[in-house]
Amino acid sequence: MQSIAARLQPLLSSRKPRLTLGEMVAGIDGDDGLGPVLLVLSLPLLLPLPPGVSIMLALPLLVVAPQIIVGRQRLWLPETFKRLSVKRPALVKLLRRALPLLTRIETVVRPRLRFLTGKIGACVVGIACTLVAVILILPVPLASVVPAFTLAAFSLGLTRKDGVFVLVGCGLLVLSVGVFALGVLGI
Repeated sequence: MQSIAARLQPLLSSRKPRLTLGEMVAGIDGDDGLGPVLLVLSLPLLLPLPPGVSIMLALPLLVVAPQIIVGRQRLWLPETFKRLSVKRPALVKLLRRALPLLTRIETVVRPRLRFLTGKIGACVVGIACTLVAVILILPVPLASVVPAFTLAAFSLGLTRKDGVFVLVGCGLLVLSVGVFALGVLGI
């Protein structure tokens, strides 16, 4: 099973000035289900972003997360989303920061508590990821980092059948809802 970090590596060597979401997904979509795609879509949300940017970055998540609920193994994206693009230098900068951490995290991810990543568990995770995507779309200032970590934990758990990471994602989901509630209340 190829690591997610290894699948992302070719994006660093691309020479195109812009990379489309369709090209990025094609490079990481594999037999691991939609977990790797979910992880790649959540990575940019881990960065400090100007207000409103997380809304645009979270829209594709609203397409991916429901597909996890229904058990799809291959991603379907509308042509509009496939054509969305990012500047290659920005993507390379993000990947250079994220890949070392992702590589270290992947050394501890392994199959355990598999019932949490089975058919029913994946459906529950898909529902949780959809909720997180909705939270990310709502215009709440400074409320994107914790939900992005939540998505990353869920995606690693689903990809490697690691129920411990799914449980971490559940804990982060509770924290995400709390951060969102505080943001809505203006605290």
